[in-house]
Amino acid sequence: MENLPLDVALDILSRLPITALVRTKCVCRTWQALAQDPRLPIIYHARASTRNPCLILHYDSPIQNKLCFVSINGDNPDQDGSRVRRIDARVNSIMAEYQVVGSCNGLLCVSDALYFNPIIVCNPFAGSYLELAKATQYAQEELAFGFGCNSSTMEYKVVRIVFNFNTYHSLRDRGRPRKSDVEVLTVGIDHTWRYLGPVPWRLNPGASEALLNGSLHWVTMRYKNNPGPRLRIMSFDLAEEDFGEIGLPDCGSLSVCNFHLVVLRGCLSAVHCLDDKGMEIWIMKEYKVRESWSKDYIIGTYLPASLRENARPHVEMLKKSGLGRGASQVVCDWKNGEILLEYANGALVSYNPENEELKDLVIFDPPKWFCSIVHVESLFLVEAILGIGA
Repeated sequence: MENLPLDVALDILSRLPITALVRTKCVCRTWQALAQDPRLPIIYHARASTRNPCLILHYDSPIQNKLCFVSINGDNPDQDGSRVRRIDARVNSIMAEYQVVGSCNGLLCVSDALYFNPIIVCNPFAGSYLELAKATQYAQEELAFGFGCNSSTMEYKVVRIVFNFNTYHSLRDRGRPRKSDVEVLTVGIDHTWRYLGPVPWRLNPGASEALLNGSLHWVTMRYKNNPGPRLRIMSFDLAEEDFGEIGLPDCGSLSVCNFHLVVLRGCLSAVHCLDDKGMEIWIMKEYKVRESWSKDYIIGTYLPASLRENARPHVEMLKKSGLGRGASQVVCDWKNGEILLEYANGALVSYNPENEELKDLVIFDPPKWFCSIVHVESLFLVEAILGIGA
């Protein structure tokens, strides 16, 4: 390698799987110098942006949560690149049980699963992380989270929408419109959480479902004492730090149990699960224009081979992964136009819109139960991405 021109050597390294690339610094001093070249993260990021994103698999083990990942080639999903690999993200040195808040530009945000503190932002492949300021904690609270980037300033923000059960504990409060409190923290800048005020609804607990155009998106149900439609799509603009409502597609009777959001073809998309009739996928062709919703895909029912062979109990994992919203969930789309689906037991299936074929993806050595997070691989340290001192 030392006999090659530096640009050629860096180009070769940028084509390696990211876990192999991280290990190259342990081979010898020459390779260590190459792996630490400041140009390599830039070259690798440019190449990664042209590939399909990887999937980070978050799963339980007997003692603590763990992360692994799998890179799936959409053009040839059966190749060896679909082998699951472990990640040493250093998260477990801070918390044993955690939930994933979101992924953005190679950064992963996770929160303690029980107490919601601490919250950290990390690059799971580079092994760097930043612990955020602790937020106010209530005795009985339910949280919705979001993590994303304001592209105009490249500031990363974490949003907490807190519903405090103690606020509505008495009989006299039952007829009141219910509210949640909104807090936000700009990563690397804010030393305390900023309170933005109340909002007149209670979001479903867990992470936001879609990050698009600098906004986070959730689906929520209104209470009978609150005005407005029964189900809503709410967006939070990370630049303006305010909420807005997006009009629903005309797809019949909806609930949080049969409806979820995803980003497909660079557009906000809504998935309507039809029980034993498969699912419909609606694409919003023009952002925030209700009339631009279009029903582009109808995917029939399908039972993955792993579900046919082994009907394992999965109630708890469904709750943790969000897959309680139907037997299947749309994860993302690939560069070749195929759509990735995740079924109740973690089975991954690709859907080809051209021939309407559904195909099981062969994943080697997967964990028993997991939930998947779409993630772009990166070598940048957290401090470099956030623009703060190491």
